[in-house]
Amino acid sequence: MSPTVLITGASKGIGLAAAESILADGAKVIALQRTVTPALEALSAKYPGALTIVKGDHRTFSSSAKDVSSAIALADTLDGVVLNAALNLPYGAIATIPLDGYRGIFEVNLFSVVQFLQLALPKLRNAKGKVILVSSAAGEYGMKGIGAYAASKAALTQLNRTLAVEESDITSIAFNPGSVRTEFAASVEREGKGHVDPALVDPFISSLIEPDIPGRGIRNLVLRAGVDYTGKYLSYDDPLVTSL
Repeated sequence: MSPTVLITGASKGIGLAAAESILADGAKVIALQRTVTPALEALSAKYPGALTIVKGDHRTFSSSAKDVSSAIALADTLDGVVLNAALNLPYGAIATIPLDGYRGIFEVNLFSVVQFLQLALPKLRNAKGKVILVSSAAGEYGMKGIGAYAASKAALTQLNRTLAVEESDITSIAFNPGSVRTEFAASVEREGKGHVDPALVDPFISSLIEPDIPGRGIRNLVLRAGVDYTGKYLSYDDPLVTSL
């Protein structure tokens, strides 16, 4: 039987690319996102019966339990989840960014992930499934102007380590997709001006990769990674990812 993978934020960018790569490998995908884009609809037409699209708000900790539960209920067995949706705004320094800005980013990038896992873990345990948490290299360094986003991703990577030691029946991996040509990258160039150091922005923009590259990495991990991968933080170009 084909494995079933649930992906959040599959309407565009990395999530869409991961969904397409997973479908092309013969697996089934349940896609949960707030907006259904023409690109996602086209993917559904390309893989009839293999892609189930669920429109719902999975990013708000206080209101998403029903939407997440509905998506999970569609899977007879849940072989993997890719928790990809994230928020990077607002930009700003610690001295000036509103506290609600931090709260908003952490609600999407961390708290909603915890809630999702609490709802999905029973099915993941039964299937000995995999969890891919899409993190970021921003969580590894001190970077002016994007501290709230960076802190949330550092927390997500730590959540992965804890999940790995608490849940022995699943395989949990934090994934760094690299610098990807997405709306996130466009917002760094657009809204990050005045907040993010240009010496960081320019090399970031000039080194962007296409979403299908990390998309293939996510596919490799969620479909092929062994139990020895659990707890690891891996970049898209790591041989442990590309060799699968």
